[in-house]
Amino acid sequence: MRKFFSIVAIATAVFVTSNCQNPEIGDSYRFRQGVLDAREINFKETTAIDLQGEWELYFDEFHYPPFHGKKELTGYLAIPNSWQGEEYGGIELPRTGKATLRGFIHINEQTVGQELRIYIPDVASSYRFFANGVLIGGQGKPGINQFDDTPRIKSRYYTLIPDAEVVELVFHIANYENNFGGFWGQPILGNKYIMDREKMLANGRELFLLGALSLIGLYHFGLYFYKRKETSIFYFAIFCVLLGIRLAFTGERYILELFPRFHWPTAFRIEFASYYFAVPTFLLFIHSLFPEESKIKHVRRALVASTIFAFTLFLPISVFTILLYGFQILAFLIIGYVIHINLKAVIASRPNSKLFLVGLLILAFSVSFDILKHSLNSRGIGLTPYALLCFIFIQSLILSSRIANAFVRAEELAESLKISNESLLAVTENLEQIVSERTYQLNSSLGRIKKDLLLAKKIQQKILPEDGIKFSPLKIHLYFQPQDEVGGDFYDIFELDNGIVRFFIADATGHGIQAALYTMAIKSEYEAIKRFITKTDDLMNHLNQKIQNKFSGLKIVFSGFLLDIDTRTKTVYYSSAGHPNQIFQSKGSQIILNRTGNIIGLRKDQPYTQKQFSITEGDRFLLFTDGMLEQKNETREEFGMDRMQKIVSDFESKESERVLAELVIQLFLFQGKEEQEDDQTVILIEWEKEKETTT
Repeated sequence: MRKFFSIVAIATAVFVTSNCQNPEIGDSYRFRQGVLDAREINFKETTAIDLQGEWELYFDEFHYPPFHGKKELTGYLAIPNSWQGEEYGGIELPRTGKATLRGFIHINEQTVGQELRIYIPDVASSYRFFANGVLIGGQGKPGINQFDDTPRIKSRYYTLIPDAEVVELVFHIANYENNFGGFWGQPILGNKYIMDREKMLANGRELFLLGALSLIGLYHFGLYFYKRKETSIFYFAIFCVLLGIRLAFTGERYILELFPRFHWPTAFRIEFASYYFAVPTFLLFIHSLFPEESKIKHVRRALVASTIFAFTLFLPISVFTILLYGFQILAFLIIGYVIHINLKAVIASRPNSKLFLVGLLILAFSVSFDILKHSLNSRGIGLTPYALLCFIFIQSLILSSRIANAFVRAEELAESLKISNESLLAVTENLEQIVSERTYQLNSSLGRIKKDLLLAKKIQQKILPEDGIKFSPLKIHLYFQPQDEVGGDFYDIFELDNGIVRFFIADATGHGIQAALYTMAIKSEYEAIKRFITKTDDLMNHLNQKIQNKFSGLKIVFSGFLLDIDTRTKTVYYSSAGHPNQIFQSKGSQIILNRTGNIIGLRKDQPYTQKQFSITEGDRFLLFTDGMLEQKNETREEFGMDRMQKIVSDFESKESERVLAELVIQLFLFQGKEEQEDDQTVILIEWEKEKETTT
């Protein structure tokens, strides 16, 4: 940092010295009512004067020199002011129109015949000018109306050799598109040596800046190509390119020197577009540098607003030049936000935040200094271009610092990796023994886990009813196949004291050991209430409340289906808590038993309802979990409800055990080589027909 400030101090001293050596350019002479008395001036090699002051204004007319007859004078216009908004005779002049400006310069006899140079700044938006009746030059083609006018804005230097002691300067200026018609700067008349020097310095400054911006931008594009994750490099490269484009299309407008026939409206739109995109790009750059101090929502809003302004460039020039004021307000807000981000980064001691602030202060001081110097009519080389280059250089230092830090980290990682490799080489010498010991330990642990899982499987099988259980006249067949050694499906069958056989099937979330532990909790709570609550919907409500009160922190959720068959009255009662639809086969037709409430464990006070219907001999129930329905084959097609219904229907006349066997066989054939994806449980219930007796 100390070296950097030393470089800045030396550069500043050199600049001040060179600026002090610049020739003085007079500014004490002014046009008064169209006349500039310069007879006391000898145009030496260091002499130049600003052609400022009161010029004759003839608005809405083109008068060619020499003026013949009486011409009605509109008034006097203080150059370099625009006629827009000026009031003459109680009438305010509009922003567009045509005008003639005339001024007389009185020179001494020694100046007559001397080769002088006259600098004409940007004039909106076309002009031609005469000296003592001779056409000297111009830009574009000033027309009497919008359709006859050809705009073109560019500063130029012309040679002027006075042939008399009075020089009459006449300008024809037309503006039908831009704000501020007329001169955008001060014309200057001076000795050819000083004016040529001014031109050379102006060209040198801008070409130097253009070359520097182009090289810096291309350099950082190259860096980004090899370091894509560092987005700040990319935004900075784009920012430099946009500044370079703007520099080429403003100031001396070198693009028009290289391509004299370049379409002027397109050039003007490119100038505005570079401005509209450079401001938000710089905001993206500082956001990438200090993301914790800036808010992405503000960055996005700035991008959207800038894009909207960019779309206005498709409108006529006379429209989007007015809208520029809105974007200038937005630009000031963004600059203020950038300073706010930078100050927060400095307070938070972010890397390079102080260096960034130094660049901002240098740029702000230089712009303020040039504005103050301009307000005092003090001429000389401006600080702003050099401050901008210094600011860009500082940003390059910041990015270089980030890249250098990345290299340092890479070297540290490489050194760490080298140490790790050396340690690894030392370990590999005993690797075989280490692997053997670890393998033995893992095999021992795996053996214990397998024994534990086998024991858990046996325990789970013991607590579940076995196949072949019978409650006359109901015939029951079971199929239970967990995905792993233990599963998350649970079922229970028992007979209440009043002749009702109760069936309960549940499916806990997940599978494996976790789901099996869930089923233990479900079984525990269900066993506590299954004998004392007669209605199925009341039992579901109580079970949900108990799960919520005791296991809410574990977030146990499961679907369940509760079926009561009254063997005395041949009546069926059921409630379904988010369980898949079940199948009831009766006399050639099927009834789907739909859900009557949400899954258990979601929230307290969930409503459940009970449904009932009659059952006759030969009727069958197929109760199952979703592991059957959702099993997929090699084409990722599910087994599905339709296949299960078809099997139950096709084998209605067969024995109930045959139906269950066929269901399992078809599932295996459908599954093919695909692995089982979930626990599978099926309960087939049949009301046996009474056997016919022979006499």
